[in-house]
Amino acid sequence: MARDTNSSLPRRTNIGLALIVIGALFLIVAYVAGWTSSNVVLLTGLIIIVLGAFLHVCQQKKGEKC
Repeated sequence: MARDTNSSLPRRTNIGLALIVIGALFLIVAYVAGWTSSNVVLLTGLIIIVLGAFLHVCQQKKGEKC
């Protein structure tokens, strides 16, 4: 009886979209809390969103190299 090894691994198919949402929520919280005077906070949100978009595109390509 063959065991399906793919089902035992955690699914990471939506990690890119999750990072985009987390980055957007981070920016919203930063705006509401008044942390917008620091570029580090804003750049952190931006980097999370860009990384999420990149990972989402890579996952959509699947077989091709990113």
